[in-house]
Parts: sequence; structure tokens; C-alpha cells
Amino acid sequence: MDEDFIRDLKQKYPAYTRLNIQLVDWEDAPPFGEDDFWDIMAHIDLNKANPVDAIKPAQERLSAHPVVHIFQFEDMMAARLRSLDTAEHAAAAYPAPKRLSADGFLYVRAAAVAKGRQYYQEVLRHPEKMDGGHSFEPLLSLSANAYTLKTGEAFDYLSPVDYETGSNDAGWA
Repeated sequence: MDEDFIRDLKQKYPAYTRLNIQLVDWEDAPPFGEDDFWDIMAHIDLNKANPVDAIKPAQERLSAHPVVHIFQFEDMMAARLRSLDTAEHAAAAYPAPKRLSADGFLYVRAAAVAKGRQYYQEVLRHPEKMDGGHSFEPLLSLSANAYTLKTGEAFDYLSPVDYETGSNDAGWA
């Protein structure tokens, strides 16, 4: 980092933006992979009526991991949400004459991921099986809540993987 880098950041972001740079030593933590991701997802109990109760065991499980794993989990979750951001999945979740809700479709995709590896892979391969009747917005705060639980601080992180509805250009082409 040098003065040019800082100057570029100041030009790119408005004056009221807070930028937090964290240095993480990736080599200090054991690897975090697919099985770890899905193990945490398996601790979500979608049968619970209260979404806070449903996600709490997964948050506790993730918070027991090294901090770097929480960032990796967030990126992996974002990638899965993005992979379901397609016109085909949207059409299945919102059949005509229903109108697509950008936030609603994101929460439907979150439910598909929260249902676990098998369901996610099935829906990924067969978009027509996407269930628009279930949503699970709390998944989007799992990493943030786990980070706060572990560190007592706010999770000031934005994944480089954009999962907002319509961000997957290839999925909407």
C-alpha cells in the first residue's frame, strides 16, 4: 500500500465511506472446503418456526471456526446464491402471472442453499425444481452473526461475489 493506492481509494469512494483493511494470514488456519461449508449448513433447522432459532446452531458452529473461515464461508455462500441467479430458476420460482421480486427471489435462493447440499445440487441441475414457496432471508446474515459472536465486532465485509438478483449476467442472457 502506498500513497497512490490511498489517493485512488479516496477518489473511488465518497468521503463518508469507511474502509477497513484486514490482513489475514491464510496459512495459520486449516483449509475450509466444501464439506465444511455443507456441515455448517446442515446445522440450520428449517423445521423451526422462528428463523432466529433455525439458524442459531449454524451461527454457533461457524463461530467456532477460525475467523478466516467465516470470510471463506461468506464467499462460498455468495457463490452458491449467484449460481442460482438465473432466468430459469426465477421462472420456476415465479411462474406467470407472478411478478419477480428481486429481494424475494434472493430469499428463495437462500432457502435453496439452506436446505442443504443435496437439494441445492438438484435445483442447480434442474431449475424447474426451484421452490418459490419457501424463503430464508436469515441465511444472508449467518456469517455476520457468527463473526460478531466470535469477535464482538461488526462484520464489515462485502464478498467479491455479487449475489444480488440479476447480477449473474450469464444466468440471465
